[in-house]
Amino acid sequence: MLTALREIAQKVSQQSNLKAALECFVSSVKSTMKTQCCSVYFADYAQDAFVLMATDGLNPKAVGEFRIGFTEGLVGLVAQREEAINLAFAKSHPRFKLAPEVDEENYNAFLAVPIVHQGKILGVIVVQQQLARVFSQDEESFLVTLSAQLAAQLANAEIQHLLEFSESEQKTTCLKGLSSAPGIALGKAYVMAPSIDFSQLELMKCDAHSEQIRLFHHAVITTRKEFRRMAAQLDSDLGQETLAVFTVYEQLLEAKSLGDQVEAKIYEGWCAKSALKLVIEGLVAQFMAMQDTYIRERAIDIQDIGIRVLHHLLNSEYKKHHFDAPIILVADTITPTMLAEIPREMLAGVVSISGAANSHASILTRAMGIPAIWGLSGLPISHVADKFLILDAYAGRVYISPTKALINEYAKLKREDARLHDAFDAEYQLEAVTLDGEEISLYANTGLEVSNDLINAKYLDGIGLYRTEAWFMQQNAFPSLAEQEAWYREILAAYHPSPVTMRTLDIGGDKCLSYFNFSEENPFLGWRGIRISLDHPELFLEQVKAMLKANMGLGNLKIMLPMVADVNEVESSKRLIQQAFFELQDEWLPEQGKLEMPQVGIMLEVPSSVYLLPEWAKCVDFCSVGSNDLTQYMLAVDRTNARVANLFDSYHPAILRVLNDIAIQCIDYQLPFSLCGELAADPEGALLLVAMGYRDLSMSPSAINKVKYVLRRLNASDMEQLLMTCLAAKNAKQVHRLLREFIIHHKLSQILYTSAVH
Repeated sequence: MLTALREIAQKVSQQSNLKAALECFVSSVKSTMKTQCCSVYFADYAQDAFVLMATDGLNPKAVGEFRIGFTEGLVGLVAQREEAINLAFAKSHPRFKLAPEVDEENYNAFLAVPIVHQGKILGVIVVQQQLARVFSQDEESFLVTLSAQLAAQLANAEIQHLLEFSESEQKTTCLKGLSSAPGIALGKAYVMAPSIDFSQLELMKCDAHSEQIRLFHHAVITTRKEFRRMAAQLDSDLGQETLAVFTVYEQLLEAKSLGDQVEAKIYEGWCAKSALKLVIEGLVAQFMAMQDTYIRERAIDIQDIGIRVLHHLLNSEYKKHHFDAPIILVADTITPTMLAEIPREMLAGVVSISGAANSHASILTRAMGIPAIWGLSGLPISHVADKFLILDAYAGRVYISPTKALINEYAKLKREDARLHDAFDAEYQLEAVTLDGEEISLYANTGLEVSNDLINAKYLDGIGLYRTEAWFMQQNAFPSLAEQEAWYREILAAYHPSPVTMRTLDIGGDKCLSYFNFSEENPFLGWRGIRISLDHPELFLEQVKAMLKANMGLGNLKIMLPMVADVNEVESSKRLIQQAFFELQDEWLPEQGKLEMPQVGIMLEVPSSVYLLPEWAKCVDFCSVGSNDLTQYMLAVDRTNARVANLFDSYHPAILRVLNDIAIQCIDYQLPFSLCGELAADPEGALLLVAMGYRDLSMSPSAINKVKYVLRRLNASDMEQLLMTCLAAKNAKQVHRLLREFIIHHKLSQILYTSAVH
C-alpha cells in the first residue's frame, strides 16, 4: 500500500491544474482500491455547501454543478464528525440523501473520509461500490492515509485554482495569515526563492523554446562541473569505487538519459523548470514502481540530480532586480540576507509563506517597522509574482489583485495610520510617566537591523537587549576579536552614557551560522545559547574580551547570559568573564581608558530559571525576562511552526501569572529586573507589565513612541485593577476582551485597529 500511496501522490503532483489533479486522483484511487466509484467534494465556505469537483463513477455532467449543504447527506455527516464513515447499505442510513442528478442509485457500499488541512475541512473523499459490503480496515486506513498525505497538496491546488479564477474573472483573492509586524502596505509582489524543491514548483507554460533550452543546458553544465568538483575534493579520502557514484550522476545528466526528455517537454510548451519537474517526477515514479530494491533506491539519486539542476536553473534565471517603486517581498522563508538585498526605502512589506509570526526572523521586520504577515501556508508563490498586493498586517490579510476601490480604501487607511504614528512621534522627547507619577524606562531591542542606522528611536533610555549574534550571522567566518571590539565600541559609544545590555552569542534554534552549522531533531531543546558558549570557551572568552575592551573609558556595558537553566552555567560563565578580565588587566595600558568589570545578568526564558530566583539574587546583578522564549517553553509551542502559531499567545493566563510571580519575587529579593520580549512592544502588554511592577521595558525601537503615548494617558492604579481581573481569566481570549474594553473605556480606541473595509 505504501508504494501505491507514493505513486498516487506523485501522479497528482505532476498535473498542471486543479481539474487535472482531481481527475487523476479519483481514477487512481478507484483503480488501486478496485472499486467502482471514487469522487471528491470540495467545501465552498461562501455558500456553506460541498461541490462535486471530480468523479470516476458518477454522472460526469454533475461535476461543478451538484452541491450538497454542509449539514446534508452522508457527505455533510463525514465533515461534521470529522471522521470516516463506512457503510454496507448507504441508502438505509437516515442521513442518506438521494440525488438523482449524480446517478448513484445503484451503489450500496459507501466509504468516505474528510480532507483536513491545518484544522480546516477542505472536502470529502468518497468511494462507492454496487456490492453491499463493509470496506475492510485496510481499505479504510488506506483512504484515511491518502487523505492526510494529499490534504496539503489539494490545499495548494485549491489556492492556485482560486488565484487563476480570480485573475480570469478580475476578482480579488483574500488569504489569511498571522500578523508579524503591524501596518498597511501596498505594492507589487517581488518573489525570492533561494531554495525550492519540485513539490513547491508550480507548472508554467512558455513559448520561448530556444531561450528555455539554453537555460537548461547551462544549468546541466554547471551541475556536471559541480559533480566533478565534489569528486575531486573527496578523491584523497575515498576509494575509486565509492567515487564512481559521481560518474553515474554525470551519465544520468547525458542527453539520452535526461536532456532529450526535458527538451521534448519544452517544445510541448512548458518552461524549463516545469519541463524538468515533469521529467524528474516521471522518472522517480518509474523507478519507485520497480520491484528490485536496488533499482527503487536509484529514485533518490534521480531526485537529487533533478534538485541540483533546478537550483542552478533558478540561479541562471536570476538577474539583479532594479526597483523603481516600493515592493512587497514574498518568499517561502524570509531571511535577513533577503531583506539586506532590497533598499530599505523600496521595501513596503513582507510575506513569509513558512514559519510563524513569533520567530526570530519576524522580530527583524518589527525592529525595522515593516508590515509583515507570516504563515500563508499553501500559497503558490510563483503565481503572485508581479501581482499587486495589499497587506493588512493588523488583521493578517493579504489581498491579491485587489480592485481599484479596495486599493483606494486601503491607501486612505494607510494615510490615517501614518497620521496616528505622527501623533505618537510628536511626544518622543517627553518622559514615560503615568498620570499618577510612575516613571517607566523604555529601552530598545537591537542588533538585527540590516541598515547601519544605530540610533533607531528618537528618544529612549538605552539598549535593553543587544543581540550580538546578528553580527555573527552576517559573516562568512567567526569574526576576530578586533572586529568584534570595533562593532561593540560603535554601539556603546552611540548610546553613551545610557546603558547597553549585550547578550552573549545566542545561536541555535532557528538562528544558525552558515560557517558553524549543525543539525538537530529538536533544536529549540538542544544545543543553543549559553550551552554552546560553555562548550566553546575559546569563542566565549574572545567575545567577552572584545566587549570589555570596547567598554574601556565608557563604562555603560552590561553583559547578559542567554538560555540559562542552571546555577552551574552562571558560575562557569562568571569564572570565564573574570578570566577574560584578569587577562586583559595584565595587558592594560592607562591611555586605553579605564578597564571595568561590568554588571552580569541572565535572561529568564527557560521555565527552570524562574524557580531559581532566590539563587539568582545571590549570584547575578540583574535579570531580564525573555517573554518570547518563556512563552514558547511554558506553552510547549514551537514559535516558528505555523501549524501551532495560533496557540502561541503571551496573554495566556499562565504566562501572565508567571510574569507576575517573577516581578513579586524580584522585588522581594531586591534583584533588578526588566522584560525584553515582544510583549512589551504591545501597549496592552506594556500596561499589564507596569501593573505587575516592571519599570524597565525593552522592545522594538518602532514601538517605543506608541507605548509611551499610551502609558502617559493612564494611571498605574487603574492598570493594577485591570491586572487582577486578567490574572483570574480562564483563557487568552478573555484577557484580550478585557484589555480591549479597558482601552476603549479610557478613550484610547485609536490604538485599536478597526478597518472600515471589514
